Amino acid sequence: MVLNSADNKFKASIDIGTNTIRCLITGQENNFLSPDYVDMKIIRLGENFKKEGIITQNSINRLKKALKVYSEKIRNFGIKPENVVITGTSVLRDAPNAKDVKNIIFNEFGLNLEIISGEKEALITLKGISKCFNGINEFYSIDIGGGSTEYVCVKNGAPLWKYSLNMGVVHLTEEVVKTDPVSEENLKELESRIEQKLNPLKAEIIESGFVFKPMTLFGTAGTATTLAMVDLNMKSYQRLKVHGYFVSREKTAGIYRKFASAKISDRLKIDGVETGREDLVLAGAAIMLKSIDFFEVSGFTVSECGLLEGLIS
Repeated sequence: MVLNSADNKFKASIDIGTNTIRCLITGQENNFLSPDYVDMKIIRLGENFKKEGIITQNSINRLKKALKVYSEKIRNFGIKPENVVITGTSVLRDAPNAKDVKNIIFNEFGLNLEIISGEKEALITLKGISKCFNGINEFYSIDIGGGSTEYVCVKNGAPLWKYSLNMGVVHLTEEVVKTDPVSEENLKELESRIEQKLNPLKAEIIESGFVFKPMTLFGTAGTATTLAMVDLNMKSYQRLKVHGYFVSREKTAGIYRKFASAKISDRLKIDGVETGREDLVLAGAAIMLKSIDFFEVSGFTVSECGLLEGLIS
């Protein structure tokens, strides 16, 4: 049944990332932890981007297939396309044919895509996190994506600093991981590349006068969720069980070693690893492990609220 009442209070947001596309639909109470509809599809929009230099036609076709599903779902909730908040992040920021992709999305689905900066992405994600954790006004956050990773420090309820690094699981995997299972040489290169991004950033932050101290580190998006699901031995995704779950540094390191020792196909035998992520989870776990050390904390807490929720909160 299609809902088409004049006072329709449903809201929808779509986030197009380098690896995934996600859709959220929630009613007038904005119940983000039990929304009316939430879905994620792995479309690998940034596949071979570093090699080809553009978003390829195959990637665009996967995007269109996902948007067809979401557009129908949104229409069934009585939401007009022009009222949907839809954003594009890392690969769309960098791709020379991003405008072409934007035009395709508008012409075929009536959706007006906004390609947002890394800084804006971090701020919107922060807004989403704050909607789902009451009374927390000092924390760090990390959003590990396919093409970039966003870091934020919040003090007194406002961002004290925020950074977006061109460091994501899709590009790192394609550029560095050449063997299966990963070789020690590739593993060292993976860790080295992450450190090359994080060490100068930390030095810059410390030089500004900031003193790192233990605060809650919230992790959003697929890597954080996957690490929690693996730690919980969770065969299928359960949003409420994952949200707020704490994963220690020790557990993160153990999962990282488990990914490193397994062939890509065998990672799918590990409870918590979703099909389509099996090649990327190693890079994601490496970024998370190095980021825990970057923030000098004992682990991270999963936030199932982030960019999608911030877009419509």
